[in-house]
Amino acid sequence: MRPFRVIVVGAGRVGMALAKTLAAEPGFSVVLVDGVAEVVDRAHGAGFDAQVCDVLDETPFAALLRGGDAVVAAVPEKLVPQVAATAARLGLAHLDFSDPHSTGLLRREPSAAGPAVLPGCGVSPGLVDDIVAELIAAFDTVDDLVVRVGAIPREPSGRLGYGDIWDVNGLISEYTRPAEAVVDGRATRVTSLGGYETFEWNGRPYEAFVTADGSRSLMDLCRGRVANAAFKTIRHPGHLDHMLFLLDELKLRSRLDMLANLLRNALPHPSEDMVLIHVTARGVVDGAAAERTAVREIASDPSGASALACGAAQYATAQLQALARHAAEANA
Repeated sequence: MRPFRVIVVGAGRVGMALAKTLAAEPGFSVVLVDGVAEVVDRAHGAGFDAQVCDVLDETPFAALLRGGDAVVAAVPEKLVPQVAATAARLGLAHLDFSDPHSTGLLRREPSAAGPAVLPGCGVSPGLVDDIVAELIAAFDTVDDLVVRVGAIPREPSGRLGYGDIWDVNGLISEYTRPAEAVVDGRATRVTSLGGYETFEWNGRPYEAFVTADGSRSLMDLCRGRVANAAFKTIRHPGHLDHMLFLLDELKLRSRLDMLANLLRNALPHPSEDMVLIHVTARGVVDGAAAERTAVREIASDPSGASALACGAAQYATAQLQALARHAAEANA
């Protein structure tokens, strides 16, 4: 059988991590596409088939996609709909890592009616949603749900205990915008950085607190099924106290541009990071009160891929394996 051909659009951290993961899986061939020549050169240097093309240059971009079985949009969120539209015109399956509430893409399983459209296939949305869905499915009713997710250095460094792991602007947005929650069965907005708590995992302490973003897809899972739900970010102890000092005592909440510059210049680059997912549900199971916790830890790759990129690559690979199996069965 011929390999299942995956076109990965975007050869950044996530795109490269996915290409490496797929390269280790039998039955796949991978082509990387990026609009930046230097990025493509790095992909070539890593041993991948890579092509230079701007996704907005429609004719050559469509030509590169022809002959593929699935297209993965590992690109900035604003470009995802363009990649999805081109894939749809060519009859190719589409997968991306962005929040479908932002891109407007609706999930569609592969069928005779058309190829698959699989948005939100990263760590969150994606893996976290599956963990939450499986956990709450075991309950008759769920009274309280706390979803904690954090991408953090494996070993804390400095007073913030944090590092240059992902986009600083996204981090600040999480800390300063209102967050979504479920209270008494109703979706509501709450102030970020509240709901502080501490917990332990593998003998180490962590803290968690409410932040914005990352919860929109989970709100759909909770609707009508969970009485109270909170979505929190995990950090090493002491992080929140020092962030509140910067935001409130130094009054950088009104100078977010200055805060962003400070963090970009000051945050260290951790040699090893991790993603920790720690979800707790309380409610009724088989008529009795119960509490259950699901935990998942994702490590960074020794080659330099971040834990977030590795987690997204692993989850996307599982989705692509399912698409490949479906294609093989359809062609049998």
